[in-house]
Amino acid sequence: WLALPASLRAVHSCLEVSSEPSCRELFWAAHVWGGAMQRAWLREFNALGLQLRPQAAKLVTEFLSLYEDPTQMAETLVEYTKNYLRSRQGRVEAFIDADTIRSVLECMHQVSAAGSAGSTQEAARQGIEALDLGDGIQIYDVTSEVAPFDYRTTTKEWAPALEPSTLFPGPDVKAKIYASRYHLLLQRTLLEGKYVIDEEASATGILPGQLILTKVESLQGNPGPKTTFGLLARVQSEGKRQWTIEDLHKVYPVELEVQESDHLMTDGSFVLAEGRLEGGRFLIKNLDLPGAVPRNMTLVKDLIPRQTFGGTLTDAQLKILEESEPGNPDGFYVVLSEVHLDSGRVLEKLTDLFQGYEESQPPTAYVLMGSFCSSPFVTTAEGIRSYRDGFERLKFMLRSLSNHIQSGTRFVFVPGPNDPGAQMLPHVALPEYLTSDLAKDVPNVVMGTNPCRLRHFSRELVFFRHDVLRLLRRHEVVPLREPDGGPASAAHARTEMVRFLLDQAHLVPLPLEQSNILWAYDHTLRLYPLPHAVFIGGVTQPFDTSYAECKFCSVGPFSREAEFYAFHPVKDLMEQCGVPDRAG
Repeated sequence: WLALPASLRAVHSCLEVSSEPSCRELFWAAHVWGGAMQRAWLREFNALGLQLRPQAAKLVTEFLSLYEDPTQMAETLVEYTKNYLRSRQGRVEAFIDADTIRSVLECMHQVSAAGSAGSTQEAARQGIEALDLGDGIQIYDVTSEVAPFDYRTTTKEWAPALEPSTLFPGPDVKAKIYASRYHLLLQRTLLEGKYVIDEEASATGILPGQLILTKVESLQGNPGPKTTFGLLARVQSEGKRQWTIEDLHKVYPVELEVQESDHLMTDGSFVLAEGRLEGGRFLIKNLDLPGAVPRNMTLVKDLIPRQTFGGTLTDAQLKILEESEPGNPDGFYVVLSEVHLDSGRVLEKLTDLFQGYEESQPPTAYVLMGSFCSSPFVTTAEGIRSYRDGFERLKFMLRSLSNHIQSGTRFVFVPGPNDPGAQMLPHVALPEYLTSDLAKDVPNVVMGTNPCRLRHFSRELVFFRHDVLRLLRRHEVVPLREPDGGPASAAHARTEMVRFLLDQAHLVPLPLEQSNILWAYDHTLRLYPLPHAVFIGGVTQPFDTSYAECKFCSVGPFSREAEFYAFHPVKDLMEQCGVPDRAG
């Protein structure tokens, strides 16, 4: 009552104590004023295709009557109502009901009452931004919610790509894949100041300890030992295969004087090569990789937008998420791979796993990576029925998890190589009709893409189902050896595979003919800036490690030994777990 404008308080009081014409005149004056104001803000909603239900319109009118400039506040309310709908439903509904408006206004009121902003409108803005973030968990469809960004060499900044991604791009997009990777890795290599491009060194000189990096295109007429940066590839030439090194403007055949290395390097990777140009061939005596840069250094020195990870959250919203982390330290994720729903043993282990967390503490989410059947999916009536049956059994299992449902636990499904769909990367989400409408019948089920990107408050997590770790050794440039000589041990090979992926800032840094990447969506496989954690699901043995302040986990097949991982993002804790056999 005291929050009403003075003119309306006077009207209200007059109606209570008197029926004199002056009061009626005052009432009708207020009614006419309110009607004009309502028409004004209704235009704000209608202009963006939004229509309010009668009760919602009443709530909005009452709210806007509190402000001296209701039209301006109406613009703010419209914008954040859209954000609220998008965050809750993934789309904007045309008709807005009272419950939606009430949720938005309640948050605005709480923040305003707490005095957390200098003005009521600023408090409302911050409150709605916080409300838009939901429970702090964002799961991105990489085919539609991860926008491409390009590095502009002229202004040395990252900007949204001019052309949107499409399934049927022109042939120039294939060349752009390597050009984009080249610019990304070269820019990252120069961040720490260890290397200086030769043109800049000639103009400004170098500092003690700095090394000169000569571009491949600048090797001609530049005698002597040089360190260059470029793409190392094996090509077919004159009936035989040979190695080449190239950048955007020049390519040279390569002769490898180095015979082995303690670092893994593959065909189609970007390398730092030390050698000299002789007779039109570049003789390489040493090879290395451009090293990964810790995430914090990238964000500070490279100024790459955090929106490259996915979504449309603003920097202010991401700041709110980061500040909210200390108050939400207990969230964790259970990650499984090769969850064969056509296997009785796997279903039994899943039952025990779910029941164990049901009786203790349900996780924030389960991330279940395929394949979800033990044999490749076939598009026959029997194949479809068999595939759907596995999800029917899982649906029955999930419906009984009342504590999970009450806690809002999500179930995220990432398709694998045996699952339906074209075997291209990124892999689209599994369709509803093949998953027995699981997402409709069980709350908080998310059919994700492969790879799948997830934001836990400000922590960025990547989940990828691919046997890339098994493929890397097949494409070695030179044999991998231990640092002190001798054949590489399994532990060293695992460490080098992780290092290679993160150094190349890509989930599948192999030749395009080996990786089946959709050309226009190559950016969805990048690892730059480094996320907080990367999970690779495959058939290799499970292990986890850290490199350049990034957690890396190879999630072994659940179908083999019922092993899985639990990850606590805020605590930065990775746990390898297993489901024990039942007694008896």
